[in-house]
Amino acid sequence: MKRKEKCRRRPVIANRFQRKILNLVFFSTVVPMSIGVICLYYLIFSVVAGEMGIPESIGYTLIPAAQKAAGIAILGFLFSVFILWVWALKVSHRLAGPLERLCQELDDRICGKKKGYIYFRKGDYLAILAGRINGLLGK
Repeated sequence: MKRKEKCRRRPVIANRFQRKILNLVFFSTVVPMSIGVICLYYLIFSVVAGEMGIPESIGYTLIPAAQKAAGIAILGFLFSVFILWVWALKVSHRLAGPLERLCQELDDRICGKKKGYIYFRKGDYLAILAGRINGLLGK
């Protein structure tokens, strides 16, 4: 019977390192996009309506159009945040998971529980580091 490897099938938020990466991505997308939506809303209502001296009848027509434009901007904002969050979750999963596994494998070798080389899954970002550690273990 084959021994089942410890490997996660779904990307989950596994440790503090991954949470920090995801928080960084979240705030670096939410803050600029929120400022952009607020600036767009301000531009449509204050600058266009105030500077051009639009009469009230045209202003009443402009307000629903501006609200629709702001709504579309907010939907685009939410969609792009979702796409970036999913991408960041996958990337951080490929980085934080191997880092945690590498620490566990090194601890096992230090304690004498395991011997031999450290192996990672195909596509994990720290495979280069594991190769160098394996070279050190080989010596």
